[in-house]
Amino acid sequence: MVTSTYDISKRDGESIKNRGVVTEDRISELPEALILRILSLLHTKVAISTSVLSKQWQSLWKMLRNLKFDHRIEREFGNVFRCLLSHKAPGLQSFHLNVKLDGRHNAMDTGILIGIALARNVRELVLEVCSDNEHVTLPKCLYKCETLETLKLLTRVTMDVPSTVCMKSLRTLHIHYIDFMDEKSLLNLLSGCPNLENLEMHRSLGNSVNFFNIAVPSLQRLSIYDVYYGYDHNSYVINAPSLKYLKLDGFKTPESCLKIENLPELVEARIYNVSEKLMGSLTSVKRLSLALSPLEMTFLTRNIFNQLVYLELWINKEGWWNFLTLMLVCSPNLQFLKLKAPSTQKYFLAGKWNEPKNVPECLLLHLETFMWEGYGWERQVEVEVAKYILSNTNHLKRATFSRQQIRSKDRLVVVNDLKSVVKATNSCQFQFK
Repeated sequence: MVTSTYDISKRDGESIKNRGVVTEDRISELPEALILRILSLLHTKVAISTSVLSKQWQSLWKMLRNLKFDHRIEREFGNVFRCLLSHKAPGLQSFHLNVKLDGRHNAMDTGILIGIALARNVRELVLEVCSDNEHVTLPKCLYKCETLETLKLLTRVTMDVPSTVCMKSLRTLHIHYIDFMDEKSLLNLLSGCPNLENLEMHRSLGNSVNFFNIAVPSLQRLSIYDVYYGYDHNSYVINAPSLKYLKLDGFKTPESCLKIENLPELVEARIYNVSEKLMGSLTSVKRLSLALSPLEMTFLTRNIFNQLVYLELWINKEGWWNFLTLMLVCSPNLQFLKLKAPSTQKYFLAGKWNEPKNVPECLLLHLETFMWEGYGWERQVEVEVAKYILSNTNHLKRATFSRQQIRSKDRLVVVNDLKSVVKATNSCQFQFK
């Protein structure tokens, strides 16, 4: 028995020892497609460093179709060059380059890297440039790249666009705080993108071009953020007959000029800090979010928003209650109304609200949901507006009010006060958050 026990222990010891020295490469047994999927989730430099883990991984990173380089991680351009030149995949799905122009990186090398990526038939190109004064000029081959579907250029990029542009596959274009060589550059760029659907522009001070003619028949989404404070204001002309979504924000300079010529297919619009004179171009919209200065609004009486079913109104400017009245009168089919007060700042807007002479048609026939974020129960004008809407709506299904920093006993009083005016015929779900 003793011998038997010894033999077993000996064999177990050998087994344990063998298990300690045997190295099984389980990673290499994984399907190549799965490994590539894992590597694609990593930063490119990290993905390359994993080549030491397995023989199969040593060259697999060269087949990655998504490459991302960040100056905060990859400090030497030489490594980026070597990676691109070693790349063996038939094409690049995306190439994302975040570069800081300093002693290690320069604008010329950045342009060369972009050219190499374009030669790999890249589909998505994202370039972020950080610099105090140096700009990157994009290579001319960019404007003849027929595989590029998404182009995002973020700061410190200069576009000198030739007269002939052929970017048939480009559908998404983001140009944030970049500079055009002249007015024709943007015109040439847009005219050479016959299938462009999504355009996003951010503008600020220090640009040499101040007029932008956006005439794109295929465009479906347009976002413009303008914070230019210069003497010569930016001007925009928008002609996009297929546009479905429009967002306009910024426009701190009163002289900023916007002209909208043709938006018959518009479904949703978000208009912030922009002249209310644009409202006449939005009459086909179905969903509308507004943050305007409601000082002069008589123009609304000439426009009827027959298609509008969803209205969101920011109420942080004097006279918003009169603007709301006009919008209710001009939106006979409105079903959803949301009022939003700023949550990060204290505001007090004094004034008197005059009820409309006749109850708006939307309240009598269509309004089903009424929401109020940041309801000012201690402000008389807000109480009057809330009670008017609740008491004159015939088909209300849901009413939601929210207010931070309100005591429990005050909350109960406010809720009972509001609920008391809701018509008994309404099967309304009332909530106060």
